[in-house]
Amino acid sequence: MPAATLAFYNTATVEATINVKLQAGQMSVWRPTQTDRDPPSVVSLDGYDISEGSLVALSTDSAGLLTLLDSASSPPQSLLTVQLYPNARLRIERARLPRFGASARGDEFAFRLAGGRIQVTAHVPDRRFSLRISSDHGGVLISTPGVYSIEHANDALQLNVLEGIATVATRSGEMSLNLSSGQRTTVTASSVAGVLPPPRNLVRNGQFQAALQPDWQVEVLAAAPDAPLGTAQVVEEGTSRALILERMGEGLGWGRTGIVQSLDARVDGGRDLRLVLDFAILFQELPVCASVGSECPLFVSITWRDAKEGVREWIQGFYANGTPQIQPGAPILPDSILTNPQRKHVKMPLGQRMRWESENLFPYLPNVQTIEAIKIYAEGHAVRTQVNAVALLLTD
Repeated sequence: MPAATLAFYNTATVEATINVKLQAGQMSVWRPTQTDRDPPSVVSLDGYDISEGSLVALSTDSAGLLTLLDSASSPPQSLLTVQLYPNARLRIERARLPRFGASARGDEFAFRLAGGRIQVTAHVPDRRFSLRISSDHGGVLISTPGVYSIEHANDALQLNVLEGIATVATRSGEMSLNLSSGQRTTVTASSVAGVLPPPRNLVRNGQFQAALQPDWQVEVLAAAPDAPLGTAQVVEEGTSRALILERMGEGLGWGRTGIVQSLDARVDGGRDLRLVLDFAILFQELPVCASVGSECPLFVSITWRDAKEGVREWIQGFYANGTPQIQPGAPILPDSILTNPQRKHVKMPLGQRMRWESENLFPYLPNVQTIEAIKIYAEGHAVRTQVNAVALLLTD
């Protein structure tokens, strides 16, 4: 009896709380009892809880957030955060926690990635866990807190260990490779590429370890000549530094507060170009991005020149408060810039530091030859946004 009791104590599990939330575009869920042929449930910006076995899928130009929590903790403890990017297709096969706090068993998670890209952040340093991510090409095993990007391409699975330690293996398990922070590789059903060289960062002083100038120029604007201007300054943030874009007060009217860097970087011939942001929206007065979608608490603008010497602009916006609304009879709150509807704005949790990485930008910059400049700015009335890092990564 004591042995049986101990075995039960160490092996009993409960299901983790699994929450899904839309951030932009369209997100669907198939419940465990459904097949792909059944109509899915639509996920809203408010989100809801789902269970093990559910399949989550995103459409093009969409983003979503999957959070796995230990609801037995007080308050509920976030264990894994999964950022879902366009066209991601992820099944949560297992999400199990020990039933008893002193159990020798750790948390167990298993996902199957059938398409697209996810970014997994494992939060808790003092909990034992294992996360297995399988695909048609191979698999990834993670048991160390950190940040991991996994992408299911047509012919390979790509793993980028941003922080932490992970093991990637072929589908049969015959070949494997251990990766640590800053390393990346690709795996097919029969081979592992080895550690690949890192991409080249086109942005200078993107972690704000030095003063803003001369790499960055501050740009502050306001609608009225006597209206207060915002400030862009670097502050100490724990052991690192961060950029604060701030314009606080009441009745301020329109304003823009930001920084811009001239790059003049040739990128023709490159294979992959991605924007990476580490940031938190701390305060925003206007809901969503205002009535024409052009006043987000965080924008990133990339100015680029094509082969015909035409100068164009790519823009991505982020917000934390409000719900997009474009129905007749209601206040207009679009989730894109009405006068330049390139990209949907992405909703992020207010006050929470997030990492966001774009897909390969080359398809969105047709015939691009040169990246002229990058601008990071907060627009609207009262705003406060923290930017910990920005990078524009080029793989030749």
